[in-house]
Amino acid sequence: RHRRKNKNAVKLNVTAMLDMAFQLLAFFILTFRPAPVEGHLSLNMPPPVPLTNVATEPTVGKEGSGMIAPLHALHLFVTATETGEVAQVRLESAVLSSGRLTPGTLAGIDRRLQPLFARGNAIYDRIQIEVDRDLRYEELLKLVDVCAQQKLPDGKPLGKVSFVEMRPR
Repeated sequence: RHRRKNKNAVKLNVTAMLDMAFQLLAFFILTFRPAPVEGHLSLNMPPPVPLTNVATEPTVGKEGSGMIAPLHALHLFVTATETGEVAQVRLESAVLSSGRLTPGTLAGIDRRLQPLFARGNAIYDRIQIEVDRDLRYEELLKLVDVCAQQKLPDGKPLGKVSFVEMRPR
């Protein structure tokens, strides 16, 4: 009924292996430092439901209402190629760039965004980037960096940058 124990069998000390695994886990947790760009982004995900009631009449722009016009989100749309490179960047319906993101195209996007946050035109307080699901994260971070460098009319950097995945066509 009892099996004979093989004298040549290898004995595994599971306790020692678990101790070592936890030591390695603790080491990696304590020494991990995220990249500076990723560690300092203030990103806000959009709410899952609309916040405005479409059935009500808007009060923005009515004379004598005494209300301050609410600030809105500026929408950037980014489509990608099959390889994950940027195919096109649109600001609302206007095309900002087509093709790969180079330092020159990023500077051009920056120049197009700056007037939208100037003193007289400050109707936006945040940027929402809608990205293609195939876009590489590296490419998205380049655009987030350009958006985060925009200055609000009071001189503070724009802190509200969010991104969502585009709906499939």
